[in-house]
Amino acid sequence: MEIIMLLDELEDEIKNAKRMPLIAKALIDADYVLEKLDRIRAVLPEEIQTAIKIIDERDRIFEDARRESKYILEDTRFQAAKMISNDEITRNASQVAEEMINKSKALSQEIREGANKYAIELLTYLEKVLNESLKSVEQGLRELNEWDPKI
Repeated sequence: MEIIMLLDELEDEIKNAKRMPLIAKALIDADYVLEKLDRIRAVLPEEIQTAIKIIDERDRIFEDARRESKYILEDTRFQAAKMISNDEITRNASQVAEEMINKSKALSQEIREGANKYAIELLTYLEKVLNESLKSVEQGLRELNEWDPKI
């Protein structure tokens, strides 16, 4: 920045000025100082405009960063909620699946018990029918033997 350089030159002029003996005053070239002050006045608006542009750019960058961070934060919250939701869905699905498996096992056991009961009833009935049939056969044979003892 040119203004800083001009101020540094003025400072050097003052520091290097000849001192007057017995008083705390210095001899400064007035034309040199006035020339530097004129140059500072000429450069100052330009430097201020540059500074304003830099500040505006900085503010824009901060605002962009703020918006981006807000977006990232919202997206992170959404993703976290989605993950929690997915985890909850998975947990619910697992629970439903386990309930279905338990119901299936209970139904399977019930069907097995019913099938066994039916088989026992059927075999018992069949045994009864076969016993009656056997008795009928034996009765028939006895009757035939009584009619014809040769058999």
